[in-house]
Amino acid sequence: MRNRRLLASIVHLAAIVVTVFILAPIGRAQAYDMPKNLKPGWQGDVQLGAYATFGPTDSSALSARTIVSYSDKRWEHEIDAKLFRSTSEAFVVRRDAAGAAIHDADDKEIKDLVSSTTNNRRYIGAQSRWFMSASYYAFGIADIDVNTPIGLELSSRQIVGLGYKLYRSKRDYLTGAVGVGRKQRHDVSGDSERGFVGYVGLRVKHKIGERTDFGFSINSDFGSESRFSEGEVSLAVKVRGPLSIKLKYEVQFDSAVFDALDNFDEGFEAVLSVNLAIDIF
Repeated sequence: MRNRRLLASIVHLAAIVVTVFILAPIGRAQAYDMPKNLKPGWQGDVQLGAYATFGPTDSSALSARTIVSYSDKRWEHEIDAKLFRSTSEAFVVRRDAAGAAIHDADDKEIKDLVSSTTNNRRYIGAQSRWFMSASYYAFGIADIDVNTPIGLELSSRQIVGLGYKLYRSKRDYLTGAVGVGRKQRHDVSGDSERGFVGYVGLRVKHKIGERTDFGFSINSDFGSESRFSEGEVSLAVKVRGPLSIKLKYEVQFDSAVFDALDNFDEGFEAVLSVNLAIDIF
């Protein structure tokens, strides 16, 4: 059943990509001037991050992300792929059927090392933008998200809408978009939901020095019980050539109002990490 749902989502994703490439010649046939600082061609980077904590509970995480885009006059195409895996280990007192602690011959509590995977996220999304002018565009998004340790068997979205982009350079731009579409979600528990959602997205990148960039982004869908938002704040410092060190604070939440400083807020998860970023184009 899960493979069937995954296959259906992949088919939806492929259909949107194929439609975009079929319609692309229509856009190229019309007169249009690209923004002067936006050069056609490929852009992309790879980001690798890790963290570990030690104490009564040991935890560690590894993350990887790549964003690859291609621009050609009226069109921009973008692929975004993310992997995130986190684990925890803790010693837990062994207990009997009545809940009492079990002791050894020296009257010491017997403890077992318990390991668990807390996240195993795999995400891939595709977005195409067709510019009606130098700043305004129509877009389509299709994505797939899987993270079984938190109960998410599969989530997929297909969204269309309108956006605005103020572009100065690849290190200095602002883009915002609103849209509508369909979302389906299947939980490990067997619950499922599908229906129409609204979408809001914002992405900012600003050069604050010759070697330093500030980034902010948020993507949110709403209008269903399984609403979901994801945000990121980052500071990247160029080290040498294509290599940068990026400090990132990422949040995910499924409620309309949350406290970003409350680590125990239900439905909220945050990760602060140091990443190695490499420009590949």
